[in-house]
Amino acid sequence: MTHYRPIRPLALAASLLTLASPAALAEPQYQARAIGPLCPAAQNPSNYNSKYLSFFTTLVQGEGDWLFRTRYDLRTDFGTTREGYSQFKRLHDALKARGIELMIVYQPTRGLVNREKLTAAEKADFNYDLAKQNYLQAVAELRKTGIWVTDLSPLFDEQGKDTDYYFKADHHWTPAGAERTAELVAETMKDIPGFAEIPKKEFASKVTGLLPKAGTLHKTATTFCGVSYATQYVDRYETEPVGDTGGGDLFGDESNPQIALVGTSNSGPAYNFAGFLEQYSGADVLNMSVSGGGFDSALLQYMSSQEFHDSPPKILVWEFATHYDLAQQSFYRQAVPLVNNGCEGRPVVMKNQVTLKPGSNEVLVNGEDQLRTLPARDYLVDLTFSDPSVHESMATIWYLNGRRENFKIEQSDRVDTGGRYVFELRNDADWRDLNMLAMEIHSPENMPAKLSVEATLCKRSGAGDKALTAQAD
Repeated sequence: MTHYRPIRPLALAASLLTLASPAALAEPQYQARAIGPLCPAAQNPSNYNSKYLSFFTTLVQGEGDWLFRTRYDLRTDFGTTREGYSQFKRLHDALKARGIELMIVYQPTRGLVNREKLTAAEKADFNYDLAKQNYLQAVAELRKTGIWVTDLSPLFDEQGKDTDYYFKADHHWTPAGAERTAELVAETMKDIPGFAEIPKKEFASKVTGLLPKAGTLHKTATTFCGVSYATQYVDRYETEPVGDTGGGDLFGDESNPQIALVGTSNSGPAYNFAGFLEQYSGADVLNMSVSGGGFDSALLQYMSSQEFHDSPPKILVWEFATHYDLAQQSFYRQAVPLVNNGCEGRPVVMKNQVTLKPGSNEVLVNGEDQLRTLPARDYLVDLTFSDPSVHESMATIWYLNGRRENFKIEQSDRVDTGGRYVFELRNDADWRDLNMLAMEIHSPENMPAKLSVEATLCKRSGAGDKALTAQAD
């Protein structure tokens, strides 16, 4: 029988250095004595029984205060399915047709980068060679679609660095990790057609203070074990144009950056990834990233914006971690038609506006005047709710043969959708030729008063492309 020694609270003796001036910022110094391994509750996968806790399945102890997650940090599988890569190519091709080059920052795992922080036992259990091989294979497959992808394997297994790539027990990279990534990404970016024509300037990054991090993995361990951990401090950075007086150039290109970044919380201001991209590329970067929105929210929000359609970037940089499911059909069915702004400027086949009542609401009906031939492969739906606070609903699409599909209309509440949702009708083999009969919208939970929806059906561009299979009745 395996015996576990319960964790006692860490004995901490903290001594903070005096910060004499902003120019003399120093990292707080502390000493910590770890008492033992994680408690049995934290090592039991069945205890990770909520959506939030499942993100940390299952914590394992590393060196000192380092913690890792077996499912995400120590994974060995990367990339997506054959259909997923096909959908990536479809998105790439749609953007390319508008003169936009798509670039992916495929963030490596903590296990690949900070393997030296594992205990000897955990390091022996982690198949690093397989993980590295599969990561490189995923990069190669993504490149086959035409997407620009930086090989970040030079950052793997880092040793002898003054500042770690990742925090000790948090799923975000440190600013130092963001900088190392940006330097490599910028080198790839310089090979992209059209990059040379983008206006350039000199940028510099400087330390502006300290960034405290009470790690998400530490917080989860506290939930299970009651253990206390010291806050980790690293340098915080900001990036500015060299010689910038703060007045800006009213007639220059600064108001219209030709590189846009759509990413996760790793691209947020705390880690300065966008700033480091500016420093190493020498070009302005429009940061449209969304914290807490998954891998897709920032991209969908940006492509829904008037800014994207009026002033599309030459290079679109998309940052996300490796654990996301990249074969989600519902994502591509929204993203691809948004590249060309849904039904905007396209001939309207059907259009209607309805004030919603609780339950199911018939919005579009084929045959009110005459029955039309509307094969699913050729059409898309463009919806706008009158209240932009609506972030979740359901559409049911009926076909003449009696089949129906339930399409979940959903976006993170971290983004401003303007109440607009765009999606293609199904285009996989056994659905693509079905004739659309009607569409219903189901009222959202806690429906705002007098909520209405405007629904438009139009013919989509790229008709005839293959798609994946979605959930249906």
